[in-house]
Amino acid sequence: MMALWFALAGLLLLAGLFVGWPLWRYKNSMANPALDQAEIQARLDENVRIYREHLAELENSFSSQAIDEAQFAQLKVELERNLLDDEASLHALHKHSSQYLGKKVVLGFCAVLLLGGIFFYKHYGSSEDVYIQTLQQEKLQQDYQDMLQNRNPNPVRAQQLIVEFEGRLKDKPNNIQYLFLLARAQMDVGNFAEAAKAYQRVLTLDSQSAMIMAELAQAIFLRDGNKITPPVVDLAKRAVTLDSKNTIALGLLGVDAYNRKDYPATIKYWQKTVDISGADSQGGRALAAGIERAKQAFVAAGGKLEDLAVKSAYAVKVSVSLGEKVKANPDQTLFVYARAWQGSPMPLAIARIKVSDLPTMIQLDETMAMSPASSLANATDIEVVARISPSGSAKAEVGDWLAKQGPISMKAIPGKIDLRINEQITADGLKP
Repeated sequence: MMALWFALAGLLLLAGLFVGWPLWRYKNSMANPALDQAEIQARLDENVRIYREHLAELENSFSSQAIDEAQFAQLKVELERNLLDDEASLHALHKHSSQYLGKKVVLGFCAVLLLGGIFFYKHYGSSEDVYIQTLQQEKLQQDYQDMLQNRNPNPVRAQQLIVEFEGRLKDKPNNIQYLFLLARAQMDVGNFAEAAKAYQRVLTLDSQSAMIMAELAQAIFLRDGNKITPPVVDLAKRAVTLDSKNTIALGLLGVDAYNRKDYPATIKYWQKTVDISGADSQGGRALAAGIERAKQAFVAAGGKLEDLAVKSAYAVKVSVSLGEKVKANPDQTLFVYARAWQGSPMPLAIARIKVSDLPTMIQLDETMAMSPASSLANATDIEVVARISPSGSAKAEVGDWLAKQGPISMKAIPGKIDLRINEQITADGLKP
């Protein structure tokens, strides 16, 4: 905030120099003081009197033949010229007096304009928004430092922001950004009831936001003591309809399915959440444990694990076998994967087995993707590869054995793709 005022002061100083410097130079360039009208008239009268005296002296000199006619005429012209020059100088001094008054008006106007601008910005500008943004940045930095030190963030910071958000919302009650930030801050300090109220106000202003629906559902869920209620389910379903990858909504729908003992649906919702958020994330690890409990509960209720197998609409069945000239140890690693025919070499689906498992049949599907954003479900044409890696590296190396087939259209997937490993990678043919 101080940086803003320093910058404003610098701009005002620059504007003052821009206006004041020319006026100061003009003032110093005027050597004679300004005169009022009475002083000017008095000096004019005095100049006329002196002119007449000098003219009388010239006429006397001419009458006494002290000067001839030509000299008389020349000296008379000089007297008249001096009189006119003096009159012009006196009028210029009077004009300078008027300009001096004009400079005061200009400087006064500039001062009023600058002070008025400061007043207007103070009351109608965004200085409070800048201050709030500064507080947010400081909170994020301090929270990050706490995280590095394995400390919980100080809730006082969030409380301070809540006070600022609420104060700003008194002036702008329908500001979606501040309502959303207020709801998030209330969630941070555990005020779930107030968070739900803020989220509800945001949803009233933006009724098609899947994110707000999901976070409102979460706030209501926590407010009610981790209970799934009809409003929570309704909001979560609406959020998933608008955004099928909203992890908050998917997680809540999984909880609802678990409470209803619909374990296959529970596993489907939670597994999709893990695929999106990542198995190594904190939430992913927690949900993975929940998926295992759901599987155990399903089996305890009389179900079979094979009934829980995910059936993929984008499955590619690959038959892999060894060629006669291949020299590979049984313990060496075999990668079987599908990748885009053109584009990134990153696998869209990948399986890892041992050479000792050959020959074998492997099914590749979108559940085996390395990234939810890059799976068989997003592909048009693919290439299927089987590669033996003596070093176990996921990156192709000289000496690896492989077989590949492509392009294969995902709109016309064969019932089975046969790969017989016979080709060895050389330095000239090295390709990921």
